Amino acid sequence: PGASSMEHTFGSTCHGAGRASSRNKTRRTLAFEDVLNNLESKGISIRVASPKLVMEEAPEAYKDVNHVVDTCHAAGISKKVVKLRPIAVIKG
Repeated sequence: PGASSMEHTFGSTCHGAGRASSRNKTRRTLAFEDVLNNLESKGISIRVASPKLVMEEAPEAYKDVNHVVDTCHAAGISKKVVKLRPIAVIKG
């Protein structure tokens, strides 16, 4: 990232992939148990205040983070340095 990107972004970049579908849609279309099993199969723990919040944090609810990161890197907004893997979700 250079001076130009700092001018255009105020030194900021995305902090996540962003939602691909609304919270309401994910609650209507995804099953609680399926989301828990999917996260568990990936080694991701989840802790939520209410079971209905599980669907909101389903990986399917979000854009492809690799595409978002690649786009920011290619645009010069941010620089890829390391790839992180989620290990937990804490919600509510």
